[in-house]
Amino acid sequence: MSEQADVREALHQYALSAPKTSGVYLWRDEKDIVIYVGKAKSLKNRLSSYFASKRDIKTRILVSRARRIEYIQTDNEYEALLLENNLIKKYKPRYNINLKDGKTYPVLKITNERYPRLYRTRRIQNDGARYFGPFPNVSAVDDFLSLVKRTYRLRQCKRLKKRNPCLYCHIGRCSAPCAEKISETDYRKDIDEIALLLEGDVKKPLAELTEKMKAAAAAREFEKAARIRDGMQAVRALRGQNSVEDMDPESRDYIGWAAEGALITFTVFKMRGGKVVGRDLYRTESLKDESEVLPEFLIAYYTDPKQIPPHIFVSAGQEYELAEQWFADRLGVKVTITAIPLEDRKQASATDMESLTAVNEHSYHIDNTESAVAEKTPVYGAITPDEAATTPVSGSASEPEISKQTAADRLSPPVLRRHKTALAMAQFNAKEDVARRVKELGDFPALEELQKILSLDRPPHRIEGFDIAHLHGKYTVASLISFKDGNPDKKNYRIFRLRTTDGIIDDYASMREAVARRYTRLLNEAAELPDLIMIDGGIGQVNAAKAVLDALELDIPLVGLAEKNEELYRPHINKPIVLPRRSAALRVLQRVRDETHRFANTRNNRLRSKEELHLRFEQLPHIGEKRAARLLRSFSSIEKLAAASTEAAAAAAGITQAQAEEVIAAAREVSGHGSARV
Repeated sequence: MSEQADVREALHQYALSAPKTSGVYLWRDEKDIVIYVGKAKSLKNRLSSYFASKRDIKTRILVSRARRIEYIQTDNEYEALLLENNLIKKYKPRYNINLKDGKTYPVLKITNERYPRLYRTRRIQNDGARYFGPFPNVSAVDDFLSLVKRTYRLRQCKRLKKRNPCLYCHIGRCSAPCAEKISETDYRKDIDEIALLLEGDVKKPLAELTEKMKAAAAAREFEKAARIRDGMQAVRALRGQNSVEDMDPESRDYIGWAAEGALITFTVFKMRGGKVVGRDLYRTESLKDESEVLPEFLIAYYTDPKQIPPHIFVSAGQEYELAEQWFADRLGVKVTITAIPLEDRKQASATDMESLTAVNEHSYHIDNTESAVAEKTPVYGAITPDEAATTPVSGSASEPEISKQTAADRLSPPVLRRHKTALAMAQFNAKEDVARRVKELGDFPALEELQKILSLDRPPHRIEGFDIAHLHGKYTVASLISFKDGNPDKKNYRIFRLRTTDGIIDDYASMREAVARRYTRLLNEAAELPDLIMIDGGIGQVNAAKAVLDALELDIPLVGLAEKNEELYRPHINKPIVLPRRSAALRVLQRVRDETHRFANTRNNRLRSKEELHLRFEQLPHIGEKRAARLLRSFSSIEKLAAASTEAAAAAAGITQAQAEEVIAAAREVSGHGSARV
């Protein structure tokens, strides 16, 4: 341990001696392997920041594994960017962005054999075979393979050995090279024609297929003609997906990204000719600051000038100017990168791909209506699409300290809304993938950091969180949520309808009741206890919960998270713990807190709505509390009661036909359906 401390101190002193000029720095491990490359406007400031006391877990891991630092000075930050990119490509450091395709698109493979096969695969090997693609449209690939099987009679067997012709030969689907019924030269002609369809001049092959389709139709073989037609459409679709050399003026990419600790996912939506032609998903891990992640990805992702669209859209608040200069100077491509302001809220479902395609329609409408959300963490700087048209974004003319006006300022409100929709979808996909990765891997670094901060005996694998929700003292509920290994464990969620504080406002008493009911039951059932309890609140709520645990003789670690300044409170300690905003431990506690708040608010809103509806039923003639409950169970709303028959209403409420007619008439009046017919 002392040796590691000595190494850290030596590295710290070296960082303090670095110049305050721009440059590139390299971290090397004990084997002198470069594990990280970064750039800095001020080498001294950047390198010294790695040794600050409150750094997140991923930065501490990097420093703990480093044994030596090197730096190279440059004249300016842009030169540092160029040098950084070259060094990353040279050394491929472990902790820099290393693109890994989250989901590879299929390719078509023509094997390197005497009589080659053609099939779909996602695995590319250095085996001498010919590969075509990748192709985002998998259904088009399957249609193309169907066309080939029915038209070119290639062999179907995986291993070619001499034998009698199989069934495929007898039904006309194979030329039987295994029985030497076709020469290698004739077989190669078919292979070459297929390759021509995939990458060469398709006019001649398509013309021949058109003639075959017409002949089949003339012979009234309509199924065969339809298969050839579908195959030709598949050829055009496959070729169209790879036609990126002559870029359409409206071609553009939307890049969204999301991070959880060191995990980062980038999503790239490609728009070509007004349509979505593909989505690229890249997973990586990086220790870079968030402001530097996007430029590094852009430079790593766009390497072929022919495949760079003229327009790239990213979310506002991210640096991209150096990447624009990189494209112009190094790749000779004029690219306009536009930063679009996005609201920090949950976007539409990733499965709603129709809305993404609709961004190309000039009549596209965005419904900005939102249901009440229970997210408790405030969103600062979020703007609505309508506000975007009138509110200057970062870099606008109203901010003279920024010399470059953003391209988003020059977009009309309808165009801006369309770009927002597409970018929001890319952002949503990235967030979903990061959440999926955290769930698959478990948020263990955050739990280990939490263990150190709170001085726990072990990482808190199971965390339970509490929150109280009420409306002026009414409909008071407490939510209990459970996280396991940093992820929600929804089967262990619970809601408590509080008995002692209904009608009064007393958060401390509410918290005591909820905690007492929960852990009294767990003790009685000898059930598993959590490793940590998180209270949504400050020192008062924490001490109230601690008093209950002491009375039950339970020694469960307890922490409170106060929303205003995101401070951590421990029992009977007035001085809070303040963590860095990017702390992994703070992030996992915020997730627990926000989930408790959402769950409590959802149930509170349901109770309120049910109570209000119950009162509306009680206002009807001849209806009291019990009859209102019966009608609520039978009809669930005043509108459904207004449309019901007198017989049904009488039976449900236990009243006479005459009384039921009065009830229904009143229900129609209340619901605005006075002209409705019984």
